[in-house]
Amino acid sequence: MATPNDNKIHVIVVAAGIGRRFSNDSSTAQIKPVPKQYQMIGKYSVLAHSIMAFDTFDITGVTVVLHPQDNHWKEQPITHSKHPIQTTTGGSQRYDSVRNGIKSLQSSPLDWVLVHDAARPCVSQEEIETLIDTCINQQKGGLLVKPISDTIKYSPDGSTVDRTMNRSQLYAALTPQMFRCGELLKALTVFEVGSITDESSALEAQGHQPIMVVGKSSNIKITSFEDLPIASAILQQQGRL
Repeated sequence: MATPNDNKIHVIVVAAGIGRRFSNDSSTAQIKPVPKQYQMIGKYSVLAHSIMAFDTFDITGVTVVLHPQDNHWKEQPITHSKHPIQTTTGGSQRYDSVRNGIKSLQSSPLDWVLVHDAARPCVSQEEIETLIDTCINQQKGGLLVKPISDTIKYSPDGSTVDRTMNRSQLYAALTPQMFRCGELLKALTVFEVGSITDESSALEAQGHQPIMVVGKSSNIKITSFEDLPIASAILQQQGRL
C-alpha cells in the first residue's frame, strides 16, 4: 500500500440513516425497531462488519456518525475493531452527517478521509487498498465505482420511456470515497441546496474531477431484508464470516 507521507488517513462510517425502505418491508415486521445497520450477519452487525473492513489498514481511527435518536449503539457498542472508535451525531442530510464527522476529527486539511456507508459491509480489502494507493499516488481524491451493466431507461414522468441512455458512459458510485479533509469540508459547506448526493458530487460542484477506481459487484448496499443473506454469502466467500 502506498505511504501517505506525513498525512494521516481517517475513516468516517456514516450510520445516521433510519432505513425507511428496509423497515417498511412487510416481510420484516418483526425487526422493524432495528435499523439495517444493526441487523446481524453472523456474530456481528452490518455496521460492525463495515467498520472491521478497515482493520488491516494504517488509519488513525474510525468515526461513526449516528442518528441523533440512535438508541442501539449504546446497547451493542462495536468493541471488536482494531482501531480506536469515536462517535458523533449526524444531521438531517448525508452531507450534514459527513460534515459533522470531519469536524469531529483531529485532522489537518491535508489529511485524507475515507467516507464509507455503514450499509456496505462487503467492501473488500482489495478495493480499499486500491483506492488508497491510487489517491495517494496521484495526490487526488477519488471513489469506488461500478460500471452500469443494465440497460438504463430515462423517463421524465416515471411512467413512459423517453429514451435509452448510453450505459458505456455511466457508473454507479460506491463507497468508500477518499478525499482531503480540507477540500471535502469546504465542498460540503459551500454548495447549492439539492445539488449533491454524495461526497464526490460535492467536489465535482467545486470543479474537481475525482478519480474513478473500479470496485466489485460484491460491494453491495443493504437496502432490504433480502440483502442480508446475500451479504452473508459474500462475507463467507471473503473469509470474514
